Order: sequence, then structure tokens, then C-alpha cells
Amino acid sequence: MQSSIKKIATMIVACVVILGLGFGLTQWLKPAQAGLSPANTTVANTASSTGSAPTDHANGADRMSLGEETQARQQQLQQWLQQHLTDFKKQSGNLDGFLQAWNAQCKNEQQPKQCDVMLRAALATHTDQAFANQMLRLLNSLPAYEQAMQSVVMSTATDPRQRYAKIWQLREQMLGQDGALLAFGQEKAFAEYQFQFAELKARAANLSGEQRLAELKQLQQQTLGRYGDQVRQAEGSAGDYEKALQLMLVGVTDPAAQAQITQQLRQQYFSPELAAQMAQRDQQVTEQKQQVDLYQTELAALKQQMAASQNSLPASAWQQQYEQRLTALRLKHFPNS
Repeated sequence: MQSSIKKIATMIVACVVILGLGFGLTQWLKPAQAGLSPANTTVANTASSTGSAPTDHANGADRMSLGEETQARQQQLQQWLQQHLTDFKKQSGNLDGFLQAWNAQCKNEQQPKQCDVMLRAALATHTDQAFANQMLRLLNSLPAYEQAMQSVVMSTATDPRQRYAKIWQLREQMLGQDGALLAFGQEKAFAEYQFQFAELKARAANLSGEQRLAELKQLQQQTLGRYGDQVRQAEGSAGDYEKALQLMLVGVTDPAAQAQITQQLRQQYFSPELAAQMAQRDQQVTEQKQQVDLYQTELAALKQQMAASQNSLPASAWQQQYEQRLTALRLKHFPNS
């Protein structure tokens, strides 16, 4: 799982993103809604012939080869499903991630609803039928849930935690308490983590550096719980580092102190090589910003000079001179652009 989730945003934006996650969950299922097949339906195998007609013997051999290849592919996909359904049962809470992974594995663009057929067939033969039935109920409820989510309207003036509580209430009404946790448990834990982190950051000025980091660690353990490994896998070290950095920089205004804190945290959360690369990148960004600031200062002076001479030169001559000096200024500061 990639990703790197380096997204520290305002709580309003976070809640909108969370709402968007709910909207997008059943997009994968839409092609199948025209006619869901029973769980024991098998995928039909068809073959087309092109070019000149081969012999009957060759046709039979080709059909056999294609049939064997299709059967082998179906067996491979069923094995993938059984393994990943078992994995999802152990680490549930992100149904969207599971469905996206299955969609990428199936890749049946010509008959997209067959992916749903195969998923239901795998659930029908899963060793844990209680879990399988819960998954089937959840899959069947998703279209109605998405439609209900699209009708939800909330004011941005409402507290983000209250807005998310309303979303979760709708999920439990549409999917049941167990179904909501099965589909969105990881997101719920992460949302609570974000809410409580914002509260911790608001009172960080009254805490020492050690207290800030200790409370952050405690917060992660309490709110993420069983989903901690999944969230950390998605965020990586960068996620923990960004939050620690935000806490440690609260109330620190001196640039030198900020740089020292940043360097210390990078050494704590990253390898020496990566920390050095990040420091080098910071230096490059600082130099680029200084170059842009200097260019903007000289550009303002150029415009002032040219404005003073605008009435003393013919319009064409003034325009030509301005463009020449502007080009020279750009090449001076950005020769490689």
C-alpha cells in the first residue's frame, strides 16, 4: 500500500474528505447493479475466430487451449479472493481499499459485472459463512447507502466532530453497527485521531516538549487501537513526523530554534541518509525563495523606472525596451528556465 498520507489539513477539509470517502465507496459496484448474478453463477467462456478458417482439428485445439487458460485464470482469481477475504476478515475496516484491490486484480473491462459475480461466488464458498453473509449484506446495502449519502447536507459552521458523528449515524442506520465498522472502522479511528490531535495541538503551548511527544504517542495508541498498524502503513514515518513537528513548533517563532527542532525530529523519525536529503532539499528551497524574492524586488524597480519613462518614449520604443530589460532580468535570475 503506497501512500503516503502526508495530509495535515484543517478539520473542515478533513471532514469533507471523509464525506468524499463515503461517496466513492460503491463506484466499483455500479457496473454490476443492472443484474447481479447468484453466487454460484460461473463465468461464461467465449472465443472468436479471425482470419481464414483453420481446420476443425485446429479449431478444437484452440478452443481447448483458450478454455484451459480461462479456467486457470478463474482459479487464480478465486485463490486471490479467498486469501484476501481471509486477510480482510483479520484486518477489516477499509472495504474501499479491498474493493479497489480486487478491481485492479480482476480487470475485466469487457464484462465488469463478472468481477462482482466472482466476488459473490468466493463468499459463497468461504470457510467462515457468518463473515461471508455479513459481507454480502454489506455489498447489497452499499448502493442505497451511497444514495443516502448524496442527500446529506451539512453547514461548514457545524463543528467537524459533530458533522462526522452525523455521517457515522447514517452509516449505522443504513449498514448496521457491525457493517459500518466492517466497511469504515479504520476511517472512524483515524478521524477520531485527527480530532483529538487538533485538541492536543490547541493546548500544546502549555506542555513541555517531552509531554507533547508522550501525549501524541498515547493518543495514537488510544484512538487507532487495532487499526494502528494499517494507518501507520498508509502514512509511513512521514505521518508521525509531521504531527510531532507540528506539536513541537507550537509557540516557537525563532527560525534557528525551528530549524534545530526540525533537524532533531528528522533524525528521530528517518534514517541519517534521508534526514540529510531532506536538509539539502530545505536548503535548495530556501535559496530558490531568496532568488524569487530578489527577482520580485528588482522587477518592481524595473516597472517603476519604465513607468517614469513611458511619456518620454514612443510607445513602440518603450515596449521594446521594456521587453528587453524584462528578458534580461529573467535570464539573470533564472538562466535555466
